[in-house]
Formats: sequence, structure tokens, C-alpha cells
Amino acid sequence: MEREVVYLPLGSSWRIQLYENDLLRAATLYGLEGRTINLSFPLCEDSFDSSRGQFNALVLLDQIHELRKGSDLYMGITAADIYVPKMNYIFGIADKNMGCAVLSVARLIYAQYGASSSLLSERVLKEAAHELGHLLGLGHCSDHGCLMSFSNNIMEVDKKKPVICDRCRLKLH
Repeated sequence: MEREVVYLPLGSSWRIQLYENDLLRAATLYGLEGRTINLSFPLCEDSFDSSRGQFNALVLLDQIHELRKGSDLYMGITAADIYVPKMNYIFGIADKNMGCAVLSVARLIYAQYGASSSLLSERVLKEAAHELGHLLGLGHCSDHGCLMSFSNNIMEVDKKKPVICDRCRLKLH
């Protein structure tokens, strides 16, 4: 049986509906099926850090892991701003051993005056596919055009292509 990617809305669910096609496309980049759950899960209260005004992505990752069933890959999607200790913010995080990831669209789609909807969609696609790459065992790539390159900021997300490089493709097979 083919593994699939299950997308879970964390917090408000309308954003997952706006970007559902991009999330499903991210799964197809790796030959996976994707599906979204049409039920929104509240963000774990323990994940909010009031001093930062952000949610701890590691706590959200544990929350997704508790919801995970079977061997499918699970990715929580949120519009909340997320972080991990020692970093100001992150776009997403994945844990291959847990089979879970969390993606925040907050910094991908907000405060981008004049950005086209296609640019915002491409950002969501690229970062969702990046986290899926980690779930499938890929690490960060030194090729700045590769989908698996690390992105420190939105400009670096925009520089990436929505595909993995040949080296990363070989690592998958």
C-alpha cells in the first residue's frame, strides 16, 4: 500500500483550503498521494510562548504525532508564527522518525504587499515539499536552487526552484 501525506489544519482551517492544491502538489513531487482533513485542530495551548508571541514548533510536532495513525506521513498546517529554541522563527519542521511535520504559512503569505497569489502559492508548495523531503530522509542541500536548501528568509525561499536537484533525487532512490 502506498504511503500518503495527511494534511491537518492547526488553528483556522480556511488557509489549508486556500492552499490545498499546493499542498497536494507537494506530495506528488515525491510520487505520494495527499489528502486533507476537513477538521481543524486547536493549537496545543502548551505550545504558545507569550514572551515571543509565537508557537513552539517542537510542541506542535508532538501534537501531530499524537494524532498520527498508521504509516502515513502527517503534516500540520498553521497560520500561526512558529519557532524552535535558538531561532527567531522557522517556516517548518519535520521529524523523519515521527513521520510528522509542521508547516507555518505565516511568514510565507503575510506582509507581502504586492505579492501575487501565484507567488504565495509557490512558496507554500516549496516549503511543504521541503518538509516532505525531510520526512523521506533528505537533509539540507548546498545547492541554493534545490528545494532542499535551507531558507533563512523569504528571499531564499523565492530563489529555490520547486524541484529537488539531481543529487537529492539520487539520495531518494
